[in-house]
Amino acid sequence: MCDPRFSDVHETDGGQVEAHLAPAVRLHHVPSDGFTVHVHRVTQGPVSVEETRGTDGVRITLEGEPSYVVGLPLRKPVHAVHGRRELDLSPGQAAVFAPPVETTMGTPDQFDVVLVRVGPGALEGALESLLGRAVRRPLPLATTVALGTTAGQAWAGVVRSVAGAVPGTTSILGNPLGRAHVQDALLAGLLYATGHPDRDALDVPVLTWGPRKVRECLDLIEAHPERLLTSGTLAAHADMSVRALEGCWRRERDVLPRQDVERVRLRRAHRDLEAHRPGRRRSRT
Repeated sequence: MCDPRFSDVHETDGGQVEAHLAPAVRLHHVPSDGFTVHVHRVTQGPVSVEETRGTDGVRITLEGEPSYVVGLPLRKPVHAVHGRRELDLSPGQAAVFAPPVETTMGTPDQFDVVLVRVGPGALEGALESLLGRAVRRPLPLATTVALGTTAGQAWAGVVRSVAGAVPGTTSILGNPLGRAHVQDALLAGLLYATGHPDRDALDVPVLTWGPRKVRECLDLIEAHPERLLTSGTLAAHADMSVRALEGCWRRERDVLPRQDVERVRLRRAHRDLEAHRPGRRRSRT
């Protein structure tokens, strides 16, 4: 799991801001006294969360990006044009801009907008891991994300947490295991929150196996606590879908796999600290 990348830009010249934005993004504004714009971007694996705040209204153009882009206005309404579709988005609403169609977003003064980008193939890979079978590529997503639903609220909460993340060990992205879970939550959360051809399949109950599969994965966790083991990697080890493995885990352990991974890693870290505590005699072999 790669380390997160952080980028912060604070400018009074929109032309200078463009030099720090993604290659396919253009920012247009009418110069005025006191104009400022701040862009904070966090990239974790194939997903990036970019929050842009400004004093004056701007026009943001996404010029045929290869990624899925989800736009979330946080403070004031935003007008978006995606291909031939026009959308008026209020805070609490989000729109999906599928590649590679050009998109333009117009903001009012004192705006605050988050753009979530998902790299090509990442969303389909996450869905295949959840379902345990191949899915359509590219995945056609619905135009909007319903942030008022339970799934939508949960996903938007993760997005806001990542948008506010800063470098450091206390951050939501401060350790490798946390980064893996956040990346999974961003991908799986979007798949649960928006419409697509396999959305109903995510709600269909899955068959679960006996405890043997769970024990095999627990043995792997105990034997290799240094590995970055997620629900996805454990499901692949057990030759199961993520949903099936998590169903087995809940039934047998009453927790999710990541909680057992964290427990074993913390126990091993505590043991190592105890072994190297000053004044403690180390046993000879």
